[in-house]
Amino acid sequence: MPLYHFSIVITLFLFLSGCDQEPEPLSRQTPVGPRVRFVDATAAAGIDFVHTSGRSGRKFGIETMGSGVAFLDYDDDGYVDLYMVNSADLPGHVSATPPRNALYHNGRDGSFTEIGREVGVADTSYGMGCAVGDYDNDGDADLFISNVGPNVLYRNDGERDGRWRFTDIAPQTILKEDRDWSTGCAFVDYDLDGDLDLYVANYLHYELEQDVLGENGMLQRPRRHLAPTEYPGQRDYLYRNDGGDHFTDVTAEAGLLRTSWKERKLGSIFFDADNDGDPDLFQGNDATPNYFYRNDGDGTFTELSLLAGVAYNEAGRPEGTMGVNAADMDGDGYQDLAMTSFQWESNTLYKNLGSGSFKDESVGSGLATTSFDKLSFGINSLDADNDGDLDLYVANGHIDEDIQEFDPQAAYAQRAQLYLNDGDGHLTDVTTQAGPGFDMEMVGRGSAVADYDNDGDLDIFTLNSNQRGVLLRNDTPPTHHWLALRLEGRRSNRDGIGARVALHAGGRTQTLEARGASSYLSQNDPRLFFGLGEMKKAEHIEIFWPSGIYQELRGVAADQFIEVVEPADQQPVARRETAIAAATEKTASSASADLEGAWKMAPLSVPEALKKSASRRTFLNLSAFRAEVEADPHEASAHFALAEALRQRRDYRAAARSYRRALELNPAYAAARIGLGQMHGDRGDLGRAIEEFTEAIRLDSTLAEPHFLLGNIRVRMQQLDQSVPHYERAIALDPQYLHAYVNLSGTHSRQTDYGPAIQALQRGLEALPESADLRFRLGWVYFVQARYDESLEQLRQVVRQKPDRSDAHELIAQIYLTQEKIREAREALRQGLAADSTSATLRARLGVLLREQGALEEAILLLQRAVRENPDREEAYYNLAQAYLSRGEEERAGVLLRQFKLLQDNHQDILDHKTAIMLNPNDAQAYFNLGAVYSRIGRNEAARQAYGAVLMIDPRHVEARNNLGNIYFRRRQLARAIEQYRTILRYDSTYVRAHNNLGNALLLSGQTDRAVSAFERAVDLDPGYARPRGMLAQLYAKQGRTEEAEKQRAAYRRLTGDEEIR
Repeated sequence: MPLYHFSIVITLFLFLSGCDQEPEPLSRQTPVGPRVRFVDATAAAGIDFVHTSGRSGRKFGIETMGSGVAFLDYDDDGYVDLYMVNSADLPGHVSATPPRNALYHNGRDGSFTEIGREVGVADTSYGMGCAVGDYDNDGDADLFISNVGPNVLYRNDGERDGRWRFTDIAPQTILKEDRDWSTGCAFVDYDLDGDLDLYVANYLHYELEQDVLGENGMLQRPRRHLAPTEYPGQRDYLYRNDGGDHFTDVTAEAGLLRTSWKERKLGSIFFDADNDGDPDLFQGNDATPNYFYRNDGDGTFTELSLLAGVAYNEAGRPEGTMGVNAADMDGDGYQDLAMTSFQWESNTLYKNLGSGSFKDESVGSGLATTSFDKLSFGINSLDADNDGDLDLYVANGHIDEDIQEFDPQAAYAQRAQLYLNDGDGHLTDVTTQAGPGFDMEMVGRGSAVADYDNDGDLDIFTLNSNQRGVLLRNDTPPTHHWLALRLEGRRSNRDGIGARVALHAGGRTQTLEARGASSYLSQNDPRLFFGLGEMKKAEHIEIFWPSGIYQELRGVAADQFIEVVEPADQQPVARRETAIAAATEKTASSASADLEGAWKMAPLSVPEALKKSASRRTFLNLSAFRAEVEADPHEASAHFALAEALRQRRDYRAAARSYRRALELNPAYAAARIGLGQMHGDRGDLGRAIEEFTEAIRLDSTLAEPHFLLGNIRVRMQQLDQSVPHYERAIALDPQYLHAYVNLSGTHSRQTDYGPAIQALQRGLEALPESADLRFRLGWVYFVQARYDESLEQLRQVVRQKPDRSDAHELIAQIYLTQEKIREAREALRQGLAADSTSATLRARLGVLLREQGALEEAILLLQRAVRENPDREEAYYNLAQAYLSRGEEERAGVLLRQFKLLQDNHQDILDHKTAIMLNPNDAQAYFNLGAVYSRIGRNEAARQAYGAVLMIDPRHVEARNNLGNIYFRRRQLARAIEQYRTILRYDSTYVRAHNNLGNALLLSGQTDRAVSAFERAVDLDPGYARPRGMLAQLYAKQGRTEEAEKQRAAYRRLTGDEEIR
């Protein structure tokens, strides 16, 4: 975790009367007392906009997202106007008047008048975001709207006959081809040719949910909105402006087109991350890794999010990124990144290190601890008190209108938050002291800042989902000075978007960029606002235009708006070399071969709980049970006991015979039905397992176990909601059923329904007060809800009961880190390792902490060992790579980051399969699926062990045996490979791939004639199988069997279309 700092500053206010002397510069201050005041000016300003989401209770995912807002000066009168994007009706919801987007004209007296339909910008689509830019360089602001479905580009046609008019030109351009769910959008001059291009992000492939409705037209069974992970992502678009209302899709040639399309894109922002003069792109993604594209200056981008450290959070996890903001929060001249996230994920602040990389300072900045229990969307930097540093506004609001029914700790409407900056980038939440405007609770989405009344301080507008929008007027006492710049490009684009402005005053430098959209699908005042504190003038202003022209202003008086026109007659200065180039131009060499080898040979990693249960397992005495059956062959319980022993040893055929014999002797034997169900579950036949458990319940309705096992089956089938009533019934029948409480709370937690999870655990502890498992889980749920004191109370009890519970020590340390108690966190981790020296988890966490503190050598040793001990520990790979980067070992870091990315991309699959194994250690299919994932990512030894586990459970699993044979074949362990393929054919002589693979292995081992026979048998079984035909063509040719060789070659060409045999 990051290092933390605290500031204690005594502030002295010196009032000089009748003196023109420039005051001493203010020291950087920690916010003390109420320094800012915002009031709700919505009604007074005449703004009556109410957003329509189409919400009707049917829980359509689309209705949760809300829309964006933009400040723009469409009529160039010096006062910013306000554009709001609306959504639309959905099935089950009909508005009294059709929802429309709205444009409010600024009356220059603090009031607004809605004119959207009058000027032609009142789009009625299901709107999402907006972007403003003068794409045709004619001197007025044009407007792009991202929609669910066709997007809109309103060209500002200026004033005619006393009226302003806009024309939607999208249908006449390539823009009409994007009909997906568009979200983030921005105008940007990515190729620096002097006109604005357009970037459009898309969210996911969505169709309205088709739930069963009751007679009232509402859902029969309450549920939360479905997670975005239920839907595939969509591609984005970069449109190059070719002039004359003509755009060209250059996404692929610019390097932005991703082939996977897994990413669910929301907030987008272009900013100059490395101060080299061209705009880079940060793309915030929901529940998938973020992207950071470096602009290479030649019309192309390179994706560097992993190397830059912004793809994942510090734990190596993707977050639900919503809104994004770029600003120099600590005054070092580089633009830092701030972004909002889902509830129980903190908002994130990445400090720009200026070397092409970023550092997660969410906790150290004070942002994390105050945002953990919020669901945030809009995020804006502004100098709210004009003291010379950038503060932060965050718009909050949940997506579920009935969230408290699922999580009592959450709320639908939430307060927005205002953070004041101490000048070094540390933020203090002053929401409760920021005036009556922050007293209200809203369902915040898009937000934008602007000085709408031209009084020198920045105001805030928040567009709320399904509520009225809110305008917060900044009524902070005007004790500080300010300066606002409006840029006009000549060689550069007319808006000056992409220009960087550095203002020097009082020994400090502030750096702002003119940019297009930011926050959540929104755009701010196009003017750049600098707070000057007590300084009455800006001593020096530097402007770095996108064209490369450098411009200076000196001695500019405070408290005014000035227009700065780019001097077109100057020559551009040389551009700075990119700061991030070296990080990507090297490839892994022999210096990293050990890491590659270790990856391939890393063993199967199973959960600690499974290891411990396996070590405690004692096998039932098979001989004794057989003797009992022989002694009394008509006793059903004897056959049942033998069946249980056989199932434990995974002899499923014999076990099934014994279960059925028990049922023949006693058809009402419910336990035998349960055993059969478990056996079918072990073998992956979940349908038959459900049938057996259901029959067991019919036979004996007092049994808790079949209800519990049905719950587990539903979890394995990803039917989490359906598992809950089964667990509840098991608990009702057996109030001391530990695992039912554990799995019930876990099911609720996986759906972030933390309120019911807590209730389940508390009920469990009432029945089982000594259960460390239940107490630990309760501590964990309290932690994710930011109830740290309650969490610590539970976890300390766990450690007293079970000193070697490494997970409890880790979570205690995590709480201390969240509270900025570094020493206590470090001590908790060391205590945990003293109690359990085998814990890779604790070793990894301590390594992460030491890396953040600069103790690289010890951190690297710990992280290296953690990776060896738990090769699936993603966090260890990520932080070990960062440590190597800090030490300048880019090749090693690159290998580790690639491995980390493989684990991340397959994280959910690995987790799901391991969960299935935890639920049922005899689940052969879960082991097989896990082996397939490991094989896919190149973890060959782990795959071998997983397939071996399958065959221990089910020796006749031919797919697992075939894959195991292939691993041996790739290792050139040919005798072992041949043995596996021949074993398959003893079980199933028609398994055609085994014949082909056997042929390959025999050929490499020098047994050509036998290889030919194997390939011939494969072709006999499947004449359409091209591979063995290709091998036969080559082998026949070598044997001089020319006619037969040509016949096989012709068949191969016909089947594959390839002239050459591969």
